[in-house]
Amino acid sequence: MAQLIKLNDYISRYETDLSRYTSLFVRLKKRRWDSMLEYETKNQSAPNEVEDLKRTFLDQLFISQIKWASSTITEKSYPHSSLYSDVQLRKLLQRFPDTFLLMYNPIFQLKKAKVQLEVIMVTPSKVICMSFLDDEDNAFFIGSKEHFWQKKTQNGENKVLNPIISVRRMDKVIKQIFQTNDTELPIEKVIIAENGYITHQNPPDDVRFIDKQNYETWLTELKSYNTPLKMMQFRAARVLLEKAVRTSVRRSYGVGGRQD
Repeated sequence: MAQLIKLNDYISRYETDLSRYTSLFVRLKKRRWDSMLEYETKNQSAPNEVEDLKRTFLDQLFISQIKWASSTITEKSYPHSSLYSDVQLRKLLQRFPDTFLLMYNPIFQLKKAKVQLEVIMVTPSKVICMSFLDDEDNAFFIGSKEHFWQKKTQNGENKVLNPIISVRRMDKVIKQIFQTNDTELPIEKVIIAENGYITHQNPPDDVRFIDKQNYETWLTELKSYNTPLKMMQFRAARVLLEKAVRTSVRRSYGVGGRQD
């Protein structure tokens, strides 16, 4: 399960100590799962009950991740309620390895301007900039160099913003941050239509298209990464977190020092 290190402009405990919380997440995840599995084993649960337990476990962990990505010991942000039902966020976290560090719709401060990006996944070997086309079943996206692409479905045609603009913008921002912080990690730009199809008459060399035809292969490829967290990955994630915007308030404490 990937680790959610940054969510929008919320304060994240990963910003306070990236190394500590990445390792703590793995330990807590294993401890919780072992404890739940031990309980089910003692009660001689059927296989389908174990699968239900796994889903419950992942759902609980998902909620914990949003909490970790929106609070620290002393401060907290107010995550929008829609995030708890965000299917795309849940997929990104639950389908990738623990060593993948996710920044979801992060906002960066570049000089005097604030810039919001889409999805950044910092892996042990590269940074993946992801832009998602909506996952309507069998939608057909016709790419071009224009500002808009065509989208065709059984219900007709409409236009969508050219996603190449988004991934190239992410690439530019990340490179700018890396250059000013002496950081090097390859950057890959990916456009994803999990349940649809992408066609482009003159596809760009610097962008990878992932659609219904190759999504599972791509996912399996990334899931197969057994590489542990690496020093340059930590460095890349840290410099990105340092440039990310934080909006939070101090925690208040009730009687007896209880957090609100």
